[in-house]
Amino acid sequence: MVQKSLEVWLFVALAAMMNGMFRSLFLVPRLGDHAAHVLSVLMLMIFVLLFSSVLVDRFLREYVNADLFLIGFLWVTMSVSVDFLFEYFVMDVPWRVILHDYDLFSGRIWLLVLATEFIGPWFMASNRR
Repeated sequence: MVQKSLEVWLFVALAAMMNGMFRSLFLVPRLGDHAAHVLSVLMLMIFVLLFSSVLVDRFLREYVNADLFLIGFLWVTMSVSVDFLFEYFVMDVPWRVILHDYDLFSGRIWLLVLATEFIGPWFMASNRR
């Protein structure tokens, strides 16, 4: 179960990277930074729910709610780890800039994606029962 959930998360991560490129190349020039951020977050939340649905429908046969929340916790942990480590060590983005995306008070709603990752597997499974 954990292996399959991590494999599905890799597709979530790929979708997030493609979403970020789409935001930077197409949305920001047309909508501005804040509107592009909001639209990008909403799109990524939809992708997360779609991948959660695939996980529940195709790969998980036997599960309890605790399993689904564990998967959500793993997804959030992986996303935050990759976000911080990749941006800091590979992209050379300063910590304050990375942390800015986690600041709800400045209008950054990235935390909604993480919340969707956490509850997504459970939410999609609850629709199936």
